[in-house]
Amino acid sequence: MDKKRITLGLIIAAVLSGAMLLVPAGNIAVPLGLMAVCGLAMREVYALMERASLLASKKTGIAGGLLFVAMTWLVAKYPCPGFSGDDMLWSLLLLILMVIFFRLFGYTDARQALRNALGTLFGFLYVAFFWSFFVRLYTMGNLDEPTRAAFYLLLAVKWGDAGAYFIGSRFGKHKLFPRISPKKSWEGLLGGILFSCVVGVLWCFCTGNTLGQYSFPLYHALILGVLLPLIGTLGDLVESIFKRAVDIKDSGAIAHGMGGMLDMIDSLLFAAPFMYIYIKFFLC
Repeated sequence: MDKKRITLGLIIAAVLSGAMLLVPAGNIAVPLGLMAVCGLAMREVYALMERASLLASKKTGIAGGLLFVAMTWLVAKYPCPGFSGDDMLWSLLLLILMVIFFRLFGYTDARQALRNALGTLFGFLYVAFFWSFFVRLYTMGNLDEPTRAAFYLLLAVKWGDAGAYFIGSRFGKHKLFPRISPKKSWEGLLGGILFSCVVGVLWCFCTGNTLGQYSFPLYHALILGVLLPLIGTLGDLVESIFKRAVDIKDSGAIAHGMGGMLDMIDSLLFAAPFMYIYIKFFLC
């Protein structure tokens, strides 16, 4: 095991946990931090695409992504009487998509224009749109208090990742998807589920079976303890396909052994929308 990687991971986890536990969700530092994460991850995914000769309007995509993430926080912080926050976000999404496609008129080569629009759209949807659901989770409940739903998701997914790493590196013998990610194993996946379920049990014990303003019985925590690592692993494998396509190990190099920002949030990009839907259907 890479001890330096483990140490850095624990330090990053401690800093993030402290910030999420202490800083109210409505504090201006929250959207700035969430936008920074989105911007770095989008820059990395566009760099991956460029290595695969798939061009994109990077400035347009990143600007649209940052605007969408910021607006997701703003409509929760400053609701407009008579207007639905979702309606405002869907309207903004449509405007961003139209801008991306209207840029087709700026190219003389129609095929290049189409590839550029599709590349820009892909980067926006894969990172910014999916990441906006983490922002939605962050702003659920009282914004004068620290987030609960987003913090739980981060704990469940990242401790699941840690469990998969520890159990897989020690006991992993049966490969999960060797063609895509040779190091992942079924034993590691089961370890991730175990760690995530433990997080759910401890959360219910410490919070009195609540998730912010929602009742959160133990059986919901156990269901999410199984599903979140599965969804998170699929998100990780999706990014692994992108990296394998361009023959690189990490999307960037933010910290030793941790890869880039996209490597850090790849599992959250898929787990956040799933958990948002789960809360809306089963906890509300």
